[in-house]
Amino acid sequence: MFSSLFQKLKRDTEYRTKLFLLLSLLFNVLYTLFLFIVSRVYFSKWFFVMSLYYGLLSIARIFMFFQTRSQKPSHKKILLLRSLGYFLFLLNLVVSVMMFILIYTAAPIKHHEITVITLATYTFSTLTFSIISTIKFWKKNDYSHTCVKLVNLISASVSMVTLTNTMLATFGENTQRLRGIILPLLSCAVSLVILTSAILLIKKANSNLRILKNEEPRK
Repeated sequence: MFSSLFQKLKRDTEYRTKLFLLLSLLFNVLYTLFLFIVSRVYFSKWFFVMSLYYGLLSIARIFMFFQTRSQKPSHKKILLLRSLGYFLFLLNLVVSVMMFILIYTAAPIKHHEITVITLATYTFSTLTFSIISTIKFWKKNDYSHTCVKLVNLISASVSMVTLTNTMLATFGENTQRLRGIILPLLSCAVSLVILTSAILLIKKANSNLRILKNEEPRK
């Protein structure tokens, strides 16, 4: 049973994408509820904004999950691409608020070194894999999978900022000045990634819609 499931995950890109998208969706929904409850219990702005962030990721993944299950015409999938582009502007606003709170109001929290090293390994691996996957499906004009991989890339990029904050608090001493330089730069880089992704998605979608429109009379 496990052997056949592994083989299917290895060979079937569509099945693998749907399964991991569903798992990440379930995690996002549960984590959103947890963060929201914590924010209400402790009256925390940080946890509330975090719950908004993961809530938006959940909405994006819910939409994409149903899109990957349906066999819609190309123009519908192109519209999905453009819709995600506009959605990323809203996501960037929430991420910007979250980064502001992280840098200027939240106190850095130290963790055990082994925990931080494990988180760093996972985050760097996820970011690298997300970059490779996004480029791969972007070149193939696979709109549904591009959206999924791009959201994963943005999520991994945001995690890099929080990871850096944790690493500075855990491994560094008297790093307040360094923290005040590195974290704003990383936050700006993440915001730039999100905005660039949004613009490229909208531009690519509009370009492909024009191509489809020009091809219609020939059919």
